[in-house]
Amino acid sequence: MMQWTYGAALSAALACGALAAQQAPGGDATLAVRRFYRTDGTTAVEAVCRVPFDMLEQVRGGDAAFGAYRVALVVRDSTGLGLTEQTWSQQVPARMLGVVGASAGEQLRFALSPGRYTVEVSITDSASGRVARTTTEVAAYQEPPLASDLLLSGSIRQVGDSVPAAAGEFRRGGFLIAAQTEPVLTPSQTQLFYYAELYPGTAADAELVARVIAADGRQVVATQPETVRVEPAGAVTSGVELAGLPPGGYRLELAARVGDSTVTRSAPFRMGGFDTEAALARAVGQRATDVFAAMTEDQLDTLYRPLVHIMESGERGIYEGLSVEGKRNYLRTFWRRRDPTPATPTNEAQDDYYRLVAYATRQYREGGAAEVPGWRTDRGRIFLRYGEPDEMLKRPQAGATRPYEVWKYTHGRLRKFVFYDSTGLGHYELIYTDEQREPSRSDWANLLGREAVLDVQRF
Repeated sequence: MMQWTYGAALSAALACGALAAQQAPGGDATLAVRRFYRTDGTTAVEAVCRVPFDMLEQVRGGDAAFGAYRVALVVRDSTGLGLTEQTWSQQVPARMLGVVGASAGEQLRFALSPGRYTVEVSITDSASGRVARTTTEVAAYQEPPLASDLLLSGSIRQVGDSVPAAAGEFRRGGFLIAAQTEPVLTPSQTQLFYYAELYPGTAADAELVARVIAADGRQVVATQPETVRVEPAGAVTSGVELAGLPPGGYRLELAARVGDSTVTRSAPFRMGGFDTEAALARAVGQRATDVFAAMTEDQLDTLYRPLVHIMESGERGIYEGLSVEGKRNYLRTFWRRRDPTPATPTNEAQDDYYRLVAYATRQYREGGAAEVPGWRTDRGRIFLRYGEPDEMLKRPQAGATRPYEVWKYTHGRLRKFVFYDSTGLGHYELIYTDEQREPSRSDWANLLGREAVLDVQRF
């Protein structure tokens, strides 16, 4: 029995950790296969095929230039019988074709009954007809193992089922994982994530230790033992911070002890240098990811202050006592945790938030003897936390009532916010909301007056 799906893991960065001069320089494609046991006795296979861009030549379609290739996959059983054959095509932006070491990952997912199989993948350049091939043997589990294969990635995030996978990601259990054959870290992306599944048969405690092994066999990093509770079949995942690791090839070993049994799984990764990071930034036509490196302390403080509206409790009270370099690292970590696409050089959450801060600063600033920047006002705070309102009611002249505004959000849960200018000078205070996480004044209805309250209720 075989179940089959496939999908391209070609993201905007086209790297997913695969853009590195130190990586395999073109030539044949490479295939990384990871196996996971399923309760129905089959083996789920998560595979990623690396497509080297230096095998591709430009083709033209109208006014556009790009690279294009065709993927063909065949899975055969132990007798050589082809169980399935699939083909599909992909395109690559022309700017990526000249980047040394650049590649894309083609994601393959299928399930196998117990036995031995051969997976064959060929990549054909549409312009030249050049072909790169890779073949690997896969042994489907005959019986439940203690642990699955180890999967490494530059990005693993735990999300709900309703959150869609981004380009280049696949879903495994409750996690979205960036598809990579061999992750490549950089000086700005120094955290390596692992994912594995344990199958103890009954709920049990598992002690985990992750070790980084250099090419010469030396252990260079080891985590402290961590005990986690695992269900009869459960996933274990975590991140290992590897800042300062010299460029080169390594492997991560995960040792899991459950009861009297210990199992070790390993997988390779690479550490790139600043040249890797710069090449990626040039390839996608964007600035380097570390915008904080050259900033002064005043500039860092300016970027930190508006974060008060979105930071979590554990992130408060830390920044002020740090050195300049410590402040840089704080901001790097703060935004790295919120990056929706960690495998790309652009942090969309960071860029979007500071764009909103700039807008709020202009739009909602309040004057007087000491001008207050818009992001510090009540309207600016609500704007930064919840975005632009879907509907807005403005009453700059409201009879006997001083000016007020009503903001309404209709996407998701209905929310309403009432801002009141008690001074008549443009200083709007949040006096009422049905959002429980925000404060309301107990006398808000008296402040507005009966007619204004009815106006708010009707809106």
